[in-house]
Amino acid sequence: MISPIILSSMHQNLKEIERNELLETNKESKCYGLVLSEEDVKDIITSRNDTLKGYGRIELEIKVTKKLIENIYTSQFTNMDDYLETINDMQEIFYYLKNETDDKICDDEIIEILDELYEKFTGNMDNVRGEADEFAKKFKFGEV
Repeated sequence: MISPIILSSMHQNLKEIERNELLETNKESKCYGLVLSEEDVKDIITSRNDTLKGYGRIELEIKVTKKLIENIYTSQFTNMDDYLETINDMQEIFYYLKNETDDKICDDEIIEILDELYEKFTGNMDNVRGEADEFAKKFKFGEV
């Protein structure tokens, strides 16, 4: 049996790794005028964990969030005022689509779909969310 102290230590190490990986995105994003603070990163991780819990999902890596961030900061439609909110919204939409498509679409393909929608709708998250919902409905009925 694994001790609760060991599990707590492992959890802390994982949180630190996630935090560092997300802060690492600042090296590239600052060229676009977008930077995440320590507080922003905590918010992103908390939002991700809440979303995962809400959808009954488990993720052992922060890879999806990093890829979403990379697509978001390279878009001409992202600005510092909505950077954090956009990241959190995209994470939520990503996991919504993973659930609605019964994990039949790989992570990279969903990320690509979201990136295309973000560009198509010039960063308007309401439109991205609406179109993602339409995609999920079509997928369920075999129209995609």
